[in-house]
Amino acid sequence: MRRLAKRLRSEQSGLSLAELLVAMMLTLLIFVMVTAMFIQVAKLTTAANQTRDSNGNASNISNEVTSVVRVATNLAKLNSATPDVAIVDGTRSSLVVYSLIDTSATTPAPVKVTFTLDATGKVTETRCTGSLNGAYYTFGSCTATSTRTIGTGVLAPTGTTDQLFTYRDVNDVPIVIGTSSLTAAQRALVASITVTVRTQPANSATRPVIISNTVVLRNIGLDTGT
Repeated sequence: MRRLAKRLRSEQSGLSLAELLVAMMLTLLIFVMVTAMFIQVAKLTTAANQTRDSNGNASNISNEVTSVVRVATNLAKLNSATPDVAIVDGTRSSLVVYSLIDTSATTPAPVKVTFTLDATGKVTETRCTGSLNGAYYTFGSCTATSTRTIGTGVLAPTGTTDQLFTYRDVNDVPIVIGTSSLTAAQRALVASITVTVRTQPANSATRPVIISNTVVLRNIGLDTGT
């Protein structure tokens, strides 16, 4: 190329066909290299953005669920020494719980919070307030006061190791869920809940983002406090 450039500066005869072909091949090679680099950078940028979005979704879901579960509470009942347990219902992908989230410190009022993972990977939180009957709250006919999506892109549970909610007894032993949901006897044994959020965008080549937190239900009196 240096000799060619030197000859072009000293001669006026132009390029031969062979020289033109060589120049075209070099130009094509450079173009292919630049295009491949551009595609690779685009793929890396897309993967980074998908991972960032997955991290954000997983963090939002985990933070919201754990903040509600952390202040879960049993529900005192009129004319009964045995309260309703904090866990109203529980499956691998859904949870209904009585909680003192966002309540007043002087006049605490429980709310019933439902978390649901649907087939599209969306996690929805629904809250409803109870009716005050004297000094007791009841939730027999409560209607939803708020419903919102707290995250998307969550992978559906496929087994006992990747479920969204894992329920544990006072000895930190996982409670095995049957074909549907926790039984009444099992719900009374739940002392902590492990929330494992696995997020991944649809048709993404990136690995799932996994955030897992175990929350002890301090308010229900089953934990040892350690």
